[in-house]
Amino acid sequence: MSVVRASLLGAVDGAITSFAIVAGANALTSSLSTVLVVGSSSLLADGVSMGVSEYLSSASEKAAEKKTSSRPVVQGALCLGSFVTAGVVPLGAYLASESILAASAVFLLELMALGSARTALSGEALFVGLAQTTLLGAFAGSVALGVGWLSAQFL
Repeated sequence: MSVVRASLLGAVDGAITSFAIVAGANALTSSLSTVLVVGSSSLLADGVSMGVSEYLSSASEKAAEKKTSSRPVVQGALCLGSFVTAGVVPLGAYLASESILAASAVFLLELMALGSARTALSGEALFVGLAQTTLLGAFAGSVALGVGWLSAQFL
């Protein structure tokens, strides 16, 4: 199950982080190239950070429990891969449409898909996983939109 956890952690965080970066950059500038540069660099740097963090936490857990169930490098790679894969979706939606509204809609649909995948992999009730993932992810995204908008008002 730790492989599922690493993959889901990376995917949900990738989607939220990517949307947050796009929302913040969009609030500051309508320059497509700026959003692309900031979004892409953040997506890759944050993805590597998540992968390294997952590797280190998995290696520590494995050492503490003396388990050999799954390799930390595999979990780190899965976290990185799912982060970047899911993070490309909001960034791509914004780049294709140049609209934060379109990116927001795609982001919500992606959260719903991730929530559905979560329930399929965990055996949770569909409504629980779908609602938790979508609502908590949307809350995090709305914080990014709000902070970006407020910051742009004072700059």
